Amino acid sequence: MGLMQKLLLGLAAGAMVLAAPVSAQIAWDTPRMIGPESPTGLGFYWVRSETLPGDDDAVFTTFGLPGTGGAVSLRGGVGYGVDGEEAAFGGVDLRAPLARHSDTQPLDIEWSGGAGVGVGEYWLFSVPVAISAGRSWSSGNVWFAPYLTVGAVADYRYGDSDLAPEEEFEVSASGGFGADISFDSARRFVLRAAASLGDRQAIAVGLSIGGAR
Repeated sequence: MGLMQKLLLGLAAGAMVLAAPVSAQIAWDTPRMIGPESPTGLGFYWVRSETLPGDDDAVFTTFGLPGTGGAVSLRGGVGYGVDGEEAAFGGVDLRAPLARHSDTQPLDIEWSGGAGVGVGEYWLFSVPVAISAGRSWSSGNVWFAPYLTVGAVADYRYGDSDLAPEEEFEVSASGGFGADISFDSARRFVLRAAASLGDRQAIAVGLSIGGAR
């Protein structure tokens, strides 16, 4: 897929988010879906979130910004949030490698951060930070990369709603796991799945096109 096609698809996804009617919230960053070797191309995902009461199905897309080497990407989506009402969410993901595997250190390790918002009856601003660790294996055309993630997220709620959490500002731990798999030696297409645990429970599955690292 050419750069122009990726840009057009990314813009179209953004337009869908801006045009969607909203009346509830979804935590934009859950699950993180960022492992040390996770692709940075154009991604399409289904997510089921249980972070806030009544959260349900949602879809979102991710898009790595050209010229950043995968360090900066956008995500945005629509779905059903608090109390089962329609919601929209989006944010910016940042990532940077911390260590690569060696003879004495078996894992690849990466830092990730970002900032984003869920919009509706109230605003939910979230700033996550996390560390992911994993290792990839390949055999022929098959490539497989599982990983674990641990971190924290700061949430700030703005606006009045009976459905909103009691705390306006809260910092909570986050954690989860994921795996990427491709049956293409060039990793042009990567199947992806991830889950987050604890207070920000969610599962997501989808497909990434291009952006192999």
